[in-house]
Amino acid sequence: MGWRIHFTGDDLARTTIVTTLGPLAETMFSLNMIRSRKEPPTAFGAWREQVRQHMSPEMRPLAAMAPAGTLGVDLWTLTGPARTIEEGVEAILAIPREQMRAEVEFTAMGHKLPSSVWAASDAGSPARLALARAAQASYRALVEPYWDNVRAHLHAERTARGRVPLEGGVERLLSTLGPKMRWRPPTLEVTMPDEVDLFLDGRGLVLVPSLFIGDRPVLLWDLADANATPRLVFPAARDPLTCAYLWGRPRGSGNPLASLIGRTRAAALSRIAENGCTTSELGTDLGISAAAASQHATVLRRSGLITTRREGGAVLHCLTTLGAELLRVQG
Repeated sequence: MGWRIHFTGDDLARTTIVTTLGPLAETMFSLNMIRSRKEPPTAFGAWREQVRQHMSPEMRPLAAMAPAGTLGVDLWTLTGPARTIEEGVEAILAIPREQMRAEVEFTAMGHKLPSSVWAASDAGSPARLALARAAQASYRALVEPYWDNVRAHLHAERTARGRVPLEGGVERLLSTLGPKMRWRPPTLEVTMPDEVDLFLDGRGLVLVPSLFIGDRPVLLWDLADANATPRLVFPAARDPLTCAYLWGRPRGSGNPLASLIGRTRAAALSRIAENGCTTSELGTDLGISAAAASQHATVLRRSGLITTRREGGAVLHCLTTLGAELLRVQG
């Protein structure tokens, strides 16, 4: 059993990958993770210990949208990608009643929903306002302290995945999405407990990495628009190397700018900003040894200017938001 996503040549040409659905989506995913009875992946242990004490009753209207063991009402499609939590909250308040009701009814076909969820279908209702406040409160408690690091991690994931089609085409990318997904041309098979056949019919597919999605991918499509491009949310990398820095501030000695004094590190940062690079590529481009390149990358990472993730037998370095801002200001 599972999902079968059927591609045509046009679908392969129109398949893209984006960085994130935004902080609202990651907030909902993280709320589901903290409420789950299953132990979270090892990489999330420190996060779970830190955020538990910040859970509050104000978060309940958002939690009610997702019955235990489910992802619940698809607010991400209803709101669209939101770059900030403020945009996400405004989008929640603006969801038309008919669209919200359709998603609630779809979720209710398999799971009993409390009356507050049905009441939130009405824009401007007290229940809709409570839902918006719950989204804001959940973000503050679960995601906001870590959002810069999470966004940098997802940017690194997108950069790493985006390099794959350059070398092996989109089909190569589809074959590297995780153990629960298998590319059998022209079909992407996803191991899931239910059966779904999705024919893309030329619409293509948007791939979206997520840190908090858990181990199971999520397939999203717009109930109100049959021509909209479906989105497949898949788990971002979580090995210890890539996740060690997520739950705390970047640890460096003194002012991070002091670590950048010198032409080589400035050149390394600029090279990494282009499209990410491995340690060996960095050394080659800068004309230094791999060991020296690794040392410079370590300083940049500890200063919070780049992030590093494992890619096969190598490591890929990508720019963080702080690194991009530093280059912008100095440029």
